[in-house]
Amino acid sequence: MILRNYLGLDLRPDQLLGVALRRRGNKAVLTGHRTQSLAAGVVVPSVRDPIIRDARRFSEALRETLGPLAGGEDRIALSLPEGSGRGLLTEVESPFKSRDEGIEVLKWQLKGNFPVDPKELHLDYQVLERRENGRLRLVVAFLARGVLMQLEELFAAVGFNPALIDFHTLNVFNYYQGRQELGEDFVLVGFEGGSFSLQYYQNRLLAFHRSRDIEGQAEAVFQEVNRTLAGCRESHPGLTRSPVFLHCIDESCAGVREALRSLFDREITVLEPHLERMMPVPLVFKSGQDKALVAAIGVAERLL
Repeated sequence: MILRNYLGLDLRPDQLLGVALRRRGNKAVLTGHRTQSLAAGVVVPSVRDPIIRDARRFSEALRETLGPLAGGEDRIALSLPEGSGRGLLTEVESPFKSRDEGIEVLKWQLKGNFPVDPKELHLDYQVLERRENGRLRLVVAFLARGVLMQLEELFAAVGFNPALIDFHTLNVFNYYQGRQELGEDFVLVGFEGGSFSLQYYQNRLLAFHRSRDIEGQAEAVFQEVNRTLAGCRESHPGLTRSPVFLHCIDESCAGVREALRSLFDREITVLEPHLERMMPVPLVFKSGQDKALVAAIGVAERLL
């Protein structure tokens, strides 16, 4: 029997992180991983313009990352940095007749939130909740068509097809949701290389999402979370009372944890990926690399 590889790639401004998974029963096992550094300026996240600024160097890094993992597979799941697109939470009065109708209605309804003409966007959505009154709560994600077309062309040129594309923070959640006891209502904070995110879940459904690139370490996180809490106390009062989980991969983790503890006035749980539970044979990781691979695994698992 030929065992299929499921490939995930987390595209970051400074590096590519790739993983290969295989199915074992109803679980995924990690069979390989690769990390390739990117020079400054090769990838520049943007919601308006193509994000790959040096196609040659990017293509070389892509081959180095995915080639040894592919095993003949060309389909990949791609995780993008938040700055290359945007995710929104919204509600609609009633179900759509078709997915295409839903996309057109949402482009019109949310046009004030788009940085470019809605006609220039690739948009998709997921239904989070169907309420008794018929209203739907949705998470909507969009990319500029120029961003998507460039990515598809560059990946095709090196023999790969992005079959699924999503944003980094949602893929981090996807990894932890089945492995960590998070509860029904919780806050998930991420801080990686200056990229900050805060997600609030109610009944395990996304209720609030915020992401920013911030300069500095714990003090900057403190200020960003403080602003977020001030703006959410009325609309999401449960956010300030819920358990808080932290995904953090660099040397600032201790300071960020203390900042969050001060703001929320409770203990903060630092998440550990425990990748050894996914490995049929031991794999070697550099310091912090196991946490850095979380989004790549989280998006790859969505292909299984």
